[in-house]
Amino acid sequence: MKKITLLHTVASVYGSFRSQLEAAFDEEIEVNSLVDEFLVTNARKKGFFPPENRKKLLLDLMSAEAEGADVIIVTCSSLSPFIEEYRSMLSIPVVTIDRQMCRDAALSGKRIAVLATAPTTIEPTTNGIQREADQLGKEVEIISLLDEEAMNLLKKGDVKGHDERLAELAVKAGNVDVIVLAQASMATAASLCSERTGRKILTSPGSCIAEAKALLSR
Repeated sequence: MKKITLLHTVASVYGSFRSQLEAAFDEEIEVNSLVDEFLVTNARKKGFFPPENRKKLLLDLMSAEAEGADVIIVTCSSLSPFIEEYRSMLSIPVVTIDRQMCRDAALSGKRIAVLATAPTTIEPTTNGIQREADQLGKEVEIISLLDEEAMNLLKKGDVKGHDERLAELAVKAGNVDVIVLAQASMATAASLCSERTGRKILTSPGSCIAEAKALLSR
């Protein structure tokens, strides 16, 4: 049986992402989750990703490896820029949540809006989209909008309030070709954002799961 470990920084992603992952596989898989909110909350306090966060992230990845995972999926976009430096230290593959989503965004149009509820997510996501656009030889315009209060509501269990605030934020994005919900925890708002704006909405879980399936089928 294949074993996948999910590394989360928001506890609310735990249940929803796991169920999507299990539903995507025809065979039975073992899914374990590690929730480390410190990785985001401490970065928010400091205003950057400090050395203690890097150390703790590596320890989390090594812990998943020690538990016998075949693949690690990191579900927080804020961590994506720091994964590359650790890949060579691990014997198993690590999938970041946003890589395919960034490519899909670059393919979807010229004017792209990135919505986030954590400030640490904006730069990694916008940089990821720009990198993919450069590789495709495309010119893109990326705007970003942040609503930290939506994250606070989600942590309190108010998913409806979280989704409503994000829908309002999506409307503020105006005339764009595609709207990117930068964090996996924001995926619950996708339908409402689409309904309010009529725009294409991209979320990270689906594309990430497809990448993990491909790795496990090798």
